Amino acid sequence: MKINLLALLLATISFLPQIHTQGTSSSSAPAASSTSTGFTVTSARSGSPIHLLQLTIFSGRFYLGGRTSSYCPSGVAQEGECPPGNETVLIGGNGLAVAVPGGQQIYILRSGALTFTPPHSAYIPPGSVTGPFTYTPGSPGSWSYTSGFMACPVRGNTTTSSSVSVRPTPTSTKPSGSVTPSPTPGSGGGRWQVYASWKNASVPGGNVDECLGFDPMAYAWRGGNVAAWEYI
Repeated sequence: MKINLLALLLATISFLPQIHTQGTSSSSAPAASSTSTGFTVTSARSGSPIHLLQLTIFSGRFYLGGRTSSYCPSGVAQEGECPPGNETVLIGGNGLAVAVPGGQQIYILRSGALTFTPPHSAYIPPGSVTGPFTYTPGSPGSWSYTSGFMACPVRGNTTTSSSVSVRPTPTSTKPSGSVTPSPTPGSGGGRWQVYASWKNASVPGGNVDECLGFDPMAYAWRGGNVAAWEYI
């Protein structure tokens, strides 16, 4: 009887569905954890105007140089628990080092522009590319994408203030999290917007030949595993 029961149990297990995982097609960002390593990215292209500029987020897009835009809710601000929010920190290769539930995932629009999911939403537009993005630790390490990256010149405000960290008063309202804020080129001080290195990319000014390819150097971030509540 014991043998028959064991055989029946093994047969039942054999019919259970297998679990498959596919990291590059996931629609949610990796959650920051105590074992995750945050890192910043600095561009390398000797003899060019983009050499040694830090990768920043502003108004839903990535730039080299300029300010970082982030947001922290009033309730968190009242408790004094807002992360700094003044640096753009990546985590896990394709995520951002944020505290907002669900995280924020990096991806590439059909235009070639590097962007990320808005807070509280995993929506990624059709035709977008979710990777693979690869972080390799080192001194410095590297952050890479299959085709590489390029920085394309934008025209606009060239303010050079280092960051924008929004910490609202109790009467402030939170920006909508349903869509990524529309970018205003150069408004954060970044004069070079980051794109995938595609020949058919829709870049500011329309001329891909104006863009400069660069090597993204990655540096471990020493501020913990959460750099901002959320990026905007």
